[in-house]
Amino acid sequence: MKLTKRMLCAAAVATLAAAGTAMAQPRPVEINFWMGLTGQGGELLTNYGAQFNASQSEYRVVVSFKGQYPEQRAAAVAAFRAGNPPHIMQMFDAGSGDMMHARGAVVPVSDVFRRAGLKFDPADFIAPARGYYGLPNGDLLSMPFNVSTTVLFYSKDAFRKAGLDPEKPPQTWPQLIEAAKKIRSTNAAACGYTTTWLAWVMLEQFSSRHNIAFGTRGNGRGGVDASLQLANNALLTKQIQTLVDMQKDKSFDYGGRSNDAAAKFISGECAMLTQSSGGLGAIARDAKFQFGTAQLPYWPEVKGAPYATTIGGASLWVFNAPGRTDAEYRGVAQFLAFLKSDKVMTDWAKTTGFLPATNSAFKAMQDEGFFAKNPGRDVPILSLIQANKGENTNGYRFGRWTEIRDVFHEEVEKALQGRQSAADALRNTERRGNALLRAFERTAS
Repeated sequence: MKLTKRMLCAAAVATLAAAGTAMAQPRPVEINFWMGLTGQGGELLTNYGAQFNASQSEYRVVVSFKGQYPEQRAAAVAAFRAGNPPHIMQMFDAGSGDMMHARGAVVPVSDVFRRAGLKFDPADFIAPARGYYGLPNGDLLSMPFNVSTTVLFYSKDAFRKAGLDPEKPPQTWPQLIEAAKKIRSTNAAACGYTTTWLAWVMLEQFSSRHNIAFGTRGNGRGGVDASLQLANNALLTKQIQTLVDMQKDKSFDYGGRSNDAAAKFISGECAMLTQSSGGLGAIARDAKFQFGTAQLPYWPEVKGAPYATTIGGASLWVFNAPGRTDAEYRGVAQFLAFLKSDKVMTDWAKTTGFLPATNSAFKAMQDEGFFAKNPGRDVPILSLIQANKGENTNGYRFGRWTEIRDVFHEEVEKALQGRQSAADALRNTERRGNALLRAFERTAS
């Protein structure tokens, strides 16, 4: 078929028009989000990025995993120094002190929303999260997301086998010790009790539960010149010695510094486990027995106890960078607004076992009867918002805390191995930890 001159001209015009249309549609602004979760949580976060991208065409969120939280923070700091940090980084609670003193590196999330011209009210978030990640003026440094606290998971099957009431989990440490010894004496399980995240549970959460300080200056919240106070802490010494004593007959069995001990519970080897409430999803998926959830035990002789546990999990921090545009900050704010929506927050909480970080998401789950249909799922949030509050229940903000946690681990492990006393473990942690704090103070001043 011969093409006429008129047809060729029309085709050329159409081609130019199409090209003009393509040129008129700018590429979406790319927003880089570094997450610190793998498994179910990582899959969900990746999916939320895809959902946001599908909901609009102006921005494109790229979700990446750059290693566990400490490794990711190191990579982000290096990227910041090179001038190309991620726009958003998920960072666990222990890294908050380092992040807030990273001069010029982060932009408070309240400022990000103001810069974008979007409404943002810190009061939308549950009070413990606001307190942990907030500034004295009420602004938020970072946006709470995967909020958790410590809870006690227990095997109802093991309790029945040991002759214990499966509907009455231990509320105090004496009750837990008694239950663990009964479980061992009846061989209902190979170990009575274990714990994940030793420093988080036995130092940070334990101290909040009893409203005791483990450092000066409001547990580091008052400034970088804070110091640890562990050597003369009678209650902490008692707790570490309790674990040492229980290990002799496997009523307690140490499971490692991080989350490895969860496998001991899920397999049925240990009948009780203290862990992040965010671990519920894996337990529900993999455990082959009935289990229950209870609040972190407390020592009943402590006046006012039980006090509230404190926030764990992670929040979302926004990085500063040379040449970062207003359009990029608007994209960051819109993606954060998407993540704090009731739809995402309730889906996240229901699926993972983390807590709904906003008041409206918590109310939405209450109104639909989620907690009534899922007994125990409200235990962690009630542990945070209903228990007594005190001057030492708002968390901590020490620099180099991940390193100090490892010092605590090393020293307590020596006590568990019979190489030193519980008192020496805390004394050595204080000495070595304060050396790290002084080094941090020199760099942050």
